[in-house]
Amino acid sequence: MKFAGSPPRPADASRTRALRRLVTANALSSVGDGARFAALPLMAAWSTGDVFWVSVVAAAGRAAWLLAPVIGTLVDRIPGRRSMVGSDLARCVMMLLLFAGVSTGRTSVTTLVLLAFASGVAEVFFDCAAQAVVPLLAADHELERTNARLIAAQITGTGFVGPPVGAALWAAWHPLPFLLDGVTFLASALLLMGMPSRTAPSETEAGERGLRSLLRGTWAGLQFLGRDQVLRRLMVVVAVLGVGQQAVYAVLVVYAERRLGLPDYGYSLMLVAAAVGSLAGAGTAARTAQWLGPGRSLKVAVSVSALSYLVVAVLPWWPLVALMLALNSAGVVLWNVCTVSLRQRLAPPHMLGRVTSGYRLAAWGAMPIGASAGGALAQHTGLDAPWALAGLLLLACLPLLRKVPAVQSGSAPGQRNAGTAPGPPQDPSGS
Repeated sequence: MKFAGSPPRPADASRTRALRRLVTANALSSVGDGARFAALPLMAAWSTGDVFWVSVVAAAGRAAWLLAPVIGTLVDRIPGRRSMVGSDLARCVMMLLLFAGVSTGRTSVTTLVLLAFASGVAEVFFDCAAQAVVPLLAADHELERTNARLIAAQITGTGFVGPPVGAALWAAWHPLPFLLDGVTFLASALLLMGMPSRTAPSETEAGERGLRSLLRGTWAGLQFLGRDQVLRRLMVVVAVLGVGQQAVYAVLVVYAERRLGLPDYGYSLMLVAAAVGSLAGAGTAARTAQWLGPGRSLKVAVSVSALSYLVVAVLPWWPLVALMLALNSAGVVLWNVCTVSLRQRLAPPHMLGRVTSGYRLAAWGAMPIGASAGGALAQHTGLDAPWALAGLLLLACLPLLRKVPAVQSGSAPGQRNAGTAPGPPQDPSGS
């Protein structure tokens, strides 16, 4: 099977405008997502007062990632602009309907669960399509910088702007956060309508229809991930990253209070430190990747994350913990920027949606395991144990990164250094 080459790109001026639209739209969508993450659980708590249903509403939005491999297949068959615009418009309609329901007092907890799941599905469509469209708009040597800008926009929207704005609007008038959501998604959709559309790379795949074809295409994407040596190793490491991160963050609120002796707002301070580190990491990730190369950058990212966990396990002093959380978050962002760019280089264009969604499913699927393990360790061994576990697991992953190739700028998507990975399986739904 011969991979498709690099997709045709618009002229430089057109690409620059399209990238600006993509980053701005991503930031707007992220603000809406952040406000929704804060407001939906508040709405559930206000509607029922039942902790169980509050947790169900919170989990429903993330449960959509269980469908990620199938959604990735659909993203590969639909022009990227259409997927993103459709996702934003769907979320706009859902949030405006919720705004109307909350305004009239006709919203049930079942409705909240369904809306959380449906908006989560739209979020998966948007995120997969946004990553798949980047190689069309950015030259190969610009991938790290472009992905860092997108990640910075997401961090700002979902971490800094969206949640506090959503909570503040909720306090002012309960329906307001959902009106904000609808407006931001509509604005994002209008921006994206001016972007060039990513055309389907395979006429054969574009002509495939039906559930059987969808499942064949999904299975082909999973096979590609499983057989590609580099992507398979990255999936293992990202799963371990998810386990370690959630083992720590699941008990961080208790750790800040009982182990560090901080007041009630201490947990928030730790989260702010982590968010600041994420933004700093997004600002330096592209230069770091260019300086060190992808392989070394990934090793640095994992090493920094591992050592930050181990330092906290040994020295639980709150200023040091805040600093280590910031360094850890910067390392995670460096990892994300490098791995997103590697996937965009290594995956054939007609499978990029499936590769993205399958990879992210590995990360999200491992997080509940980490949260459970962190809680059990903290209860039976002590509050320092989850930090030690996270650090040691990541150190154990470093040997897996030894054979990550130094993919050179200018290589076509789907190409890699000889001998680094076996060829992909024949895609029954594509060329």
